[in-house]
Amino acid sequence: MTHVSDELELYALDALPAADRARVTSHLGACATCREQARRLEEVAFALPETLPAVDVPPRLRERILASARAEVRAPSRQRGTAWTSWAAWPRPGRVAIAGLAAAVLVLAAVDVSLMRQRDAAQAERNEYAELALRASHGGKNWYMFGVDNWAGAGGTLYAPGKPDASAYVVFHDLQPIESGRVYALWLVDAEGRWVRAASFTPNGRVTQAVVLDTNVEAFYQCALTIETSREGKRAGPLVMQSRIAPPSQ
Repeated sequence: MTHVSDELELYALDALPAADRARVTSHLGACATCREQARRLEEVAFALPETLPAVDVPPRLRERILASARAEVRAPSRQRGTAWTSWAAWPRPGRVAIAGLAAAVLVLAAVDVSLMRQRDAAQAERNEYAELALRASHGGKNWYMFGVDNWAGAGGTLYAPGKPDASAYVVFHDLQPIESGRVYALWLVDAEGRWVRAASFTPNGRVTQAVVLDTNVEAFYQCALTIETSREGKRAGPLVMQSRIAPPSQ
């Protein structure tokens, strides 16, 4: 009996043309040796997807890789004999092809994961800009905070929307990165000099960054930005940005 060992790798990945797959399936029904080898290869094929996040390889690239692998499997080789000898006979041309195929699929999947992350990041940025545009459409008042010392050139605009139920927010630009474990803290200072923490955040690495507040800013006289070691608690870190807010009406 002629074995079909050199086609079982592609059979396990469901990569054989329909006619070849039907022929191999028919052979496996009568050949225990090839059937056991196919079972082991299918176990490997089933395990491969678990090693990476579930993503789809682009169809055209996948088809090119499979076509290349089929060509290698069908290429004549001086190493092929008239009879199959042992499952441990590694490497053989078919197994070299399947190893290359598996490696290529893993690389493509990793590239696809990277592209998906870039797409998700871009989508998040677009969503943030859309939200800012909606908030800005409400009108209202705004004040600009100037960066000081090493933060000169950076700044942030504090917005108090005209819509009563809309939260105040700040759009910062050119924020510098800070040490791990530290955060930017946005403060509102009242007429009696009390500092109220309105937000804590870390820089996102982009040119602009929006931070939404949960405090009515028009009840305060000043706003400021410091660097702190905790997301809660009193002010203790250096001042990097500040602005005066118009005092509340009497």
